[in-house]
Amino acid sequence: MAEHQANQTAPAAPPRAATGHPGDTRVGDAKLPQTKAGAEGQLAPSTRVVQSEFPEHMKAGLPGMINRMVDYNSVTRSAEADPIPACRAVSQSLQSDIGAVMGGPLAQFVGLTILDPTLIVPLTVSGTPIDAYPPYSNMGVLSKGEMFAIADVPTTSGDPLYYEALTGILKNLAGIGPVPGASWKYTRGAGELNVVKLGIQT
Repeated sequence: MAEHQANQTAPAAPPRAATGHPGDTRVGDAKLPQTKAGAEGQLAPSTRVVQSEFPEHMKAGLPGMINRMVDYNSVTRSAEADPIPACRAVSQSLQSDIGAVMGGPLAQFVGLTILDPTLIVPLTVSGTPIDAYPPYSNMGVLSKGEMFAIADVPTTSGDPLYYEALTGILKNLAGIGPVPGASWKYTRGAGELNVVKLGIQT
């Protein structure tokens, strides 16, 4: 007498999440991230405002800052021996090809030292100021373009650029100069912020 064996199948188990072990292929129920939609199915815009007000005018520059509204060229030089402040005329060192010294002869003029706030802390900033590049540190030198500067005498737009032989402090008369292709951009009183234009390329 043939025996008939009924095929019995166990009820299907609900899917379980993968355990993370190698070779485990079990897949759990996927839950998609929920987003809040607007009336027409669009994502609701964020209500956080990063900045809602802006100043009407830009802040004034500091001596040694490049006026980036115009094309400019700069080179890197080493501050030779003495600390060199920003916004000073520098010339080629006689000791090193990559060095520069404050002032110097017009024939060796390289450019104007650029204010680097990561190395020089302006006197207008609270805390301990570092008002010069330390000896033998790298400094940017503007050879073409425009730089914010201050003259200790009144200047007229178009005045030529001069500088002191030992300190490199910028002037509009006397001292070393005039620097070829360089001039003061605006008419300003003594001690007022101005802009110097340089036309040389080195």
